[in-house]
Amino acid sequence: MTFRPLAALTALLLLTTGCGTPGTTAQEPLTASGEATSPSAETSSEADSWVEPEPYVPPPPLEWTGAFGETAVLLADSIRIEGPAPLIEHVVASSDKELYERSVTTTSRGLVQVIKRRTSSSREIRVNLDAWSIAAMNEVVIVETAAQGPVQVVAAGNATWRDLDAHLIQGEQLQFAGAIGDDSPYTPPPGGGER
Repeated sequence: MTFRPLAALTALLLLTTGCGTPGTTAQEPLTASGEATSPSAETSSEADSWVEPEPYVPPPPLEWTGAFGETAVLLADSIRIEGPAPLIEHVVASSDKELYERSVTTTSRGLVQVIKRRTSSSREIRVNLDAWSIAAMNEVVIVETAAQGPVQVVAAGNATWRDLDAHLIQGEQLQFAGAIGDDSPYTPPPGGGER
């Protein structure tokens, strides 16, 4: 039984002797002329050439529109929301797999998300676009385009829009647009009513 501690002690001695003696280095850096330099000389030249990196400043947020910034409700059979980046950052959509079928594809137009209500579900598809609450009975298509342009919302089939000031717009198809960089909220046409 005395062999195990003796074997461990022998292995420890072999490892420590292979590590070198105090004051030696594994390699000494060479100068351009091929002469060895001392580690302290290298450290001082590295310290002299050290440049403090610039602090990270995140890029400013991409411009957006204020058209959908005031509370409103939009209901229709199907709804299409289309606009440039950062559209996806401004849209929140239903995602329950038992109630909806969802597909996401990349096309030449941009990123396309399609959300359809399953036939077994009686629940509408809900989407928020900034402060607008949107509901569609059949499908919602969200397209973040690669090209610049306005944000457009097209509601088709029994479309109804209403805001907190009791403005009401109804029709078979309603279209809304918000120009990028324009912070003013959507204003219904005078008199509201059917369009």
